Amino acid sequence: MFYNSKLEISKEVWSQILTDREVTTESDLNILKIVYESKNHEIRASEIASRLNIPHYGLINLQISRFSKRVIHKTGVQPPLRRDGKPRWWHVPFLGYEKEGKFPWIMRAELVIAFEEVFGQSNTELVYSGEITIDDIPSLSEGTVRQVFVNRYERNRKARNICIDYYGSKCAVCGFDFERTYGPIGKDKIHIHHLVPLSKIQKEYEVDPIRDLRPVCPNCHLIIHSKREPFTIEEVREMISMT
Repeated sequence: MFYNSKLEISKEVWSQILTDREVTTESDLNILKIVYESKNHEIRASEIASRLNIPHYGLINLQISRFSKRVIHKTGVQPPLRRDGKPRWWHVPFLGYEKEGKFPWIMRAELVIAFEEVFGQSNTELVYSGEITIDDIPSLSEGTVRQVFVNRYERNRKARNICIDYYGSKCAVCGFDFERTYGPIGKDKIHIHHLVPLSKIQKEYEVDPIRDLRPVCPNCHLIIHSKREPFTIEEVREMISMT
């Protein structure tokens, strides 16, 4: 089972919570930092305990439970509930699922963004197939080529966030909304398409996230890049209207 309940706490409120030492203690931040820096912001309590040299993961569960209770007390929102009506405290900051007797936590998207805004972004980013990743850099410059298994181009994470803040995370071509379809795990799950291919630019430049970037779903992104000279967003929209 995947625990994917919605929580009415915005990224702005999470930012306030992270800077409120009556709610978020140093011990809470140590745990949240480990979750944030994990691949896909996903990790198990036992792994957190190991990294913090804590003898048993039960102490991590207890810490997160106390943190979540303070969050709910501060915000007054309804926490995710079990079938018996009792709060599922770990589910306040995290989504989660069970697999082979293990239970990974995944940091909520709103909390991820708030963590970045308060403490700065991590140096690396995992993005989806068809997008780009490599080291984040201070400015919004893009374009350096590196050989991995295929050529990848630098894409700044800050530019992605600005694009999504402006246009939203619905596909600019077909309107598909991951969050509406899949719930909280789908929040901000979208590819970011560069209107002018970086492979054409071949040099570093200052990207304008609003002028140069658009959110597109993986399906439409695949079609856009289905020929050497990419289709425009308008051309792919026309394809859809003709089907």
